[in-house]
Amino acid sequence: MIASPEKLHELLRYCIDFGKTMLTNSGEFHPFGATLGLDDKVSAAGGYNGEEHPAAQDIHRLLGEAFSSSAAEGSIAAAALAANVNIPREYDPPAPDGIRVLLESKDFSRLIYIPYVIKRQGLFTKSNSVTLFEPIAVQVGPGIFKAAANA
Repeated sequence: MIASPEKLHELLRYCIDFGKTMLTNSGEFHPFGATLGLDDKVSAAGGYNGEEHPAAQDIHRLLGEAFSSSAAEGSIAAAALAANVNIPREYDPPAPDGIRVLLESKDFSRLIYIPYVIKRQGLFTKSNSVTLFEPIAVQVGPGIFKAAANA
């Protein structure tokens, strides 16, 4: 099954919205993702390696491996893997911090960076206000769907 541009956008939108919610509530987030099933439904995905305070890189790797396995089995049509990153300067981002989403299907592979700024508000009750900027898309080779792309 080929993921339509609309469904890829739905995966990306899920990651942007959830990332913004986590930044607003906590000021940060661990990697998370979403998959597009063969039934055309988007499902959220999180990772847990058994540690109380896991390293973000470990969760990112865990999710990436799980998504790659599902792609190789042919049980998903697309996947999105989000992380909280510093955006490389070479992309000239309007802010250094960003939500990075690896968005992949069999014939599509992009890193999408969404720069953001967090402003802390409130004198007694602190809250975060998150401003997102225009996404920066970077074409990359397949990772999650590498086996499917070579088939």
